[in-house]
Amino acid sequence: MEKRGHSKLVEVEKCGFRQTNDKIRLLDMVNEIRPRHDKYVIDEEALKVNKLVLRLPPYHCELNPIELAWSVVKNHVKQNNTSFKLNDVRILLNEGVKKVTSEMWANFVSHTIKEEDKFYDIDIISDRMMNDEDHIMTITGDTSSDFSDE
Repeated sequence: MEKRGHSKLVEVEKCGFRQTNDKIRLLDMVNEIRPRHDKYVIDEEALKVNKLVLRLPPYHCELNPIELAWSVVKNHVKQNNTSFKLNDVRILLNEGVKKVTSEMWANFVSHTIKEEDKFYDIDIISDRMMNDEDHIMTITGDTSSDFSDE
């Protein structure tokens, strides 16, 4: 978000932001205000029935089986699109969706669970490595810097 957007949020909250405030102060003010506005309706509705919405971590498509299904659909469109007309692409899209069978979906979910298990295994291994072994850092070569303690 650019500075004007942050400024507007702060002004709405009447926090006394002035154009002369620097960016760091502005971001501090926004971070203080944001939790009051950073809510989703679905989260609030889920809490009413004692449920919690879990979200996938960003940039981990391997943890989302829909990404595997979507790749089948996109591949179908890519291989069969010869006209590049919107209506033809729409037809190919619907055909691609129909190509994703329940068996394929079950395989996608199974694959995703295996990927999750790999993450758990890696997490356990890295925890053990950090806890079980002495960690010694060896620095070789020139350790001087351009800066002095003057």
